Amino acid sequence: MSTEVDVLARQKDPSGASRNSFSLADRSTDLVNTVLAIVKEVGQILDGVPYVQSLSGVILQIIKVRDEIKANKKRCNEVIDKVLRMSNSMYEKLAEVARSHQREKLSRIEGHLREHERTLTSVYIALNKHKSRSRFSQILSRGSAELDEQDRRLDELNTHLIVDIVFHISLEQAASTCLPEPLLYSDAAPVSLGHDLPPKPSFVVERESHLSTALQILLRDEPTRISILGGGGFGKTTLARMILHDAQIIKRYSSRYFISCESIADVDGLLLELGSMLGIKCAPSAMLPAIRLKFQESTTLLCMDNFETPWEPFGTRQKVEGLLESIASIPSLSLIITLRGEQRPSKIAWTTPLLPSLSTLSLDGAQAILRSITGDIAFTETTLRLLQATDGIPLAITLVSNLLRDGESPESLWRRWSNVTTQVLHTGGEDQQSNLNRSISISVDSWRMNADSGVSRTLLAALSLLPDGFSADVNSLVELQKHLDVRYDNAIQWLRGVVTPSATQTEKQSRISDIHAAVQTLRTVALIRIDETGTSPRIHMLSPIRFYCHQFLATEIKMVRGKILEYYICLLSEVTDDITNPEYYSRVVPEIKNIHSVFQKAFATCSKKGLDRLIDAAIYLTEWSWYIGYYSRETLEMALTKASRNPPLHARCLLSIGDLYQREADTENAEKCFWDAALLFRRCRDLTGEANALQYLGNALYTTRQLDDAEVALKASLELYTKIGDKHGQASGRFRLGELYADRRRYSEAEAHLTSALDTYKALADLLGQANSAQNLSRLHIALGNIVRAEEFARQSLTTAKQANYVLGEGNALRLLGHIYRLTDKVSDARRTLEQALELQKRQKNPIGELNAINDLAQVLIQLDELGVAEKLINDTVDIELNIIQVPDVLTTLGWIYLCGGRLEKAEKVLNTALEFFKKFDDKAWQAEVHAHLGHVYFRFNRLDDAERVLKSIPDADASEDIQMYRMWVLGDLYASKGQLEDAEDTLKLAMDAAKWCQSSYQQGNILRSLGLLELHRGRAELAAEKFEEALTFHRKAQWVSEQATDLRKLGKTYGSLEKCTEEEAMLKEAEDLIRSVSKARELL
Repeated sequence: MSTEVDVLARQKDPSGASRNSFSLADRSTDLVNTVLAIVKEVGQILDGVPYVQSLSGVILQIIKVRDEIKANKKRCNEVIDKVLRMSNSMYEKLAEVARSHQREKLSRIEGHLREHERTLTSVYIALNKHKSRSRFSQILSRGSAELDEQDRRLDELNTHLIVDIVFHISLEQAASTCLPEPLLYSDAAPVSLGHDLPPKPSFVVERESHLSTALQILLRDEPTRISILGGGGFGKTTLARMILHDAQIIKRYSSRYFISCESIADVDGLLLELGSMLGIKCAPSAMLPAIRLKFQESTTLLCMDNFETPWEPFGTRQKVEGLLESIASIPSLSLIITLRGEQRPSKIAWTTPLLPSLSTLSLDGAQAILRSITGDIAFTETTLRLLQATDGIPLAITLVSNLLRDGESPESLWRRWSNVTTQVLHTGGEDQQSNLNRSISISVDSWRMNADSGVSRTLLAALSLLPDGFSADVNSLVELQKHLDVRYDNAIQWLRGVVTPSATQTEKQSRISDIHAAVQTLRTVALIRIDETGTSPRIHMLSPIRFYCHQFLATEIKMVRGKILEYYICLLSEVTDDITNPEYYSRVVPEIKNIHSVFQKAFATCSKKGLDRLIDAAIYLTEWSWYIGYYSRETLEMALTKASRNPPLHARCLLSIGDLYQREADTENAEKCFWDAALLFRRCRDLTGEANALQYLGNALYTTRQLDDAEVALKASLELYTKIGDKHGQASGRFRLGELYADRRRYSEAEAHLTSALDTYKALADLLGQANSAQNLSRLHIALGNIVRAEEFARQSLTTAKQANYVLGEGNALRLLGHIYRLTDKVSDARRTLEQALELQKRQKNPIGELNAINDLAQVLIQLDELGVAEKLINDTVDIELNIIQVPDVLTTLGWIYLCGGRLEKAEKVLNTALEFFKKFDDKAWQAEVHAHLGHVYFRFNRLDDAERVLKSIPDADASEDIQMYRMWVLGDLYASKGQLEDAEDTLKLAMDAAKWCQSSYQQGNILRSLGLLELHRGRAELAAEKFEEALTFHRKAQWVSEQATDLRKLGKTYGSLEKCTEEEAMLKEAEDLIRSVSKARELL
């Protein structure tokens, strides 16, 4: 390990003896000063908002008591620092909204802020008890135990929800004033957009009153909120589905969504499910704002079924209810939730009249259900007795009816009903629940269920452990059956191919027959249903049946729980080599939520036996989850806790969870995890693990622009890979260092490392590595001005990516080629190539790649004077993916479209919106580009002082060469307008040198035209004409027709001033012909 890394490690390690002693104290003091300033600012702006003022007062008291604490000082300061960090992030968001026109919307979070105040008051009281060192006062204060309790209460606070809500209010401000209408609203047809609703029920019985009332409420003009309450099996879901499919509802709402909450355990899971349903892929911290924006696109009806699952547990109720409140406040959204029981979430303003809880059915209603299932059955005295015994519970009636339809006589069924074991009646005597359990029990114990040696019963127990259902695909069922089969002790051997081929084939046929029969049996007795609304059918179980299985099939569940776990571990172990493989994707993705559920239960109950395999599988599961956008870290955190006694596994978990933090832009925690992992691997003498951890760390440091530290970590990683002879690691290390050197403009070192990486990847036949290395070499040669070499590497990258079926790499290579074609004035080729890139991303359903391709193509269309086509392209497709990170890029291009078209007010609004987003994500390069465009807008508005201020505020380090060139060109024109002709000439000459370096024909033409206008200011018309002629040559090379027309007009007027009338007439006629051709093309488009 290099000495530099050891020094860096000591700097980063909080426990290191050589760490500078000032850092912690200084950071704490800085935090106090920051919070004091922002609390004061918000207090002044929101002077008349009492709930903000009172909260600010408590925070100031906590800051004051900080210097008065004498006992347990370290622990107290930890709690105070946590309060200050939470307050700082929250008040930053409050300040943004307070300065805007949306401050009246802060009333949405009044309840949350008052709860926040109450908690902080308790914290203050606990801290105040530590102002004395006396033993007596310490005994009374309960010491650190009370502080621990307050610390826990701080963790439970809904601060993140407050920040999300306030952040969204700020988005509403930006969106309502700045975004073009097509980005926010949709004229879509009245269908459920990109979402399969469950089918419409064939009928409902004795729910007409509830249905009528619900429809009257939901058909109102304003958004409404209703809750459907009732016991298990009372038909809440059936009623909700009937509402969603009503013709009037379809007409009223452009979008209808149905989400089952049965497999959702907490607020994070609910957010993930909503985001997945809407097709949103973004960081978890941005998920709620993105969901709210998506729901605002059109009038929406959202149904959340089985909402009691995430809401009922006391530990999750507050956060889940807070999220529901945020969703329910969306102006264009109406809400339906179904809940078992009689209680509604209290923070929601439910629309009146409230729907009464669903009641049991009358005997007539029960008979109606029986007839619909069995046909014209004879109603004997025993049949009526059976129906009466169901207590009018629709599910119980359905189960009994299916058994009667299947041929069992009413008398036989009644005998079995009467003889149901006392185990079922143990749930509470002769009440509705016990009679529902009886009806389930007689289905579970029916002759069909007992006719297959326990296969159906075992499958039922297994399915009850899978909250998200299971695939009805034959191959998936057979794979599951291999693990569940009670008749074969060698199930795992069979899976691994140990048994003979002939026996395997025989057993496979047997299992196919068994599993088909078992599924059909469970479906016949109505214990499961097949949902065929999605892309592939899935087996689902109603929640009352699931609860029954957990209570009364304990033996079977105990038997299958380990086998289900083994099934999923084996599945993940088979699909680790290529996460992009479509076959693997189709097997793993539908089971993601089930696997998380099964693994979490296993971590909560498992012994040491098999723990290492489970932790390994949890790491693979996390990689899959993030690949598909299921942003959950709970399973991995449980694995991390269990891995504490196994250092190598613990280090791998740290690497994986650090990667999650990195993807969430939580770079501080990511860096800590990577450091801890590197140290653990070092203690275990695992050089490969240490090298991997240092490379992860180097990437994290690079992301946060700690470039010196990043270089140290990446060099150390490369040294270790070289020491152990890991060729792949060496190639990856050189690739990363090449990227860093290119960023630092150390081009010769960058080229050497990237070339070495490419050569190594070729020797290893690693096509993905070759494609990525060639792309970076292409970008490097663009920066060096060597366009021929850049195009060679881009084509090499494209060819290799195609060979590897590396769709992401192919799309990136096409975009790179499109950029090169623009630089070399092959505008038609650029358009064709970027259209290919866009089509490729659409086929792969890659929304971020699609947005990038749209952005590039729109810029080419601008150059082709097809401003309307470019604007339509963005407006029609930007809502594919409301990804907050990506949309501002497209908005910047939209601002440029408005600028080129002379729509300056729109340009200013859209660019300011994009700028706010880039500031939130601290993207300096994009801020520089937007500032350059804004400076140009202000110049066109004749706001010269504003333009000069904005253009001069762009740091050179943040701006790329082309943006610096653009900025100097506009500044040159600005100086000329102010009469500062010498400054104008000097600046335009610098801009011209930059344009030559960037090989931009278009910009060279613009700058030459500006120099021509400068010569006219000086009264030198002959020199001006020469500059205009040169500008025309470059604009013709760039194929930018409207700019050519402008050059011709300037040239014609200049010839006129020189009394060259023939030339003047020719130039002006050619200009008009060009303008006419552009206008005609636009009309045709």
